[in-house]
Amino acid sequence: MFLLAIEDKLQEIDPNVFYGMVDKKIAETAWNYIVFNRTGVKYNDNKTAKSDAFDVHIVRENYIPEGLETEVAQKLCELPGVRLSGETKFYYERKPNTNIVIEMLTISFVRARK
Repeated sequence: MFLLAIEDKLQEIDPNVFYGMVDKKIAETAWNYIVFNRTGVKYNDNKTAKSDAFDVHIVRENYIPEGLETEVAQKLCELPGVRLSGETKFYYERKPNTNIVIEMLTISFVRARK
């Protein structure tokens, strides 16, 4: 299954990988993880092929180490048919009840399939 292949590749980089969202109990204590999710399916004009779109979100306390986004992109592009799609986007949040900043980076991918 393709989602398991994504998870396996991401776990080569970070053991804390989650699909969809992070369990609330984990999110309250651990702020260094990767989450991935599907974002849609696009069919070509003649409906004979489609592309799966998915995002990967890197979440870190303070900042994401330089080069981690490249490592994630390279690792996932090893999967057949996967390529980067569009821009990456940074988001920031404050860790509850602290002054610690949480940096999040979203990377979009697409996989072509028949």
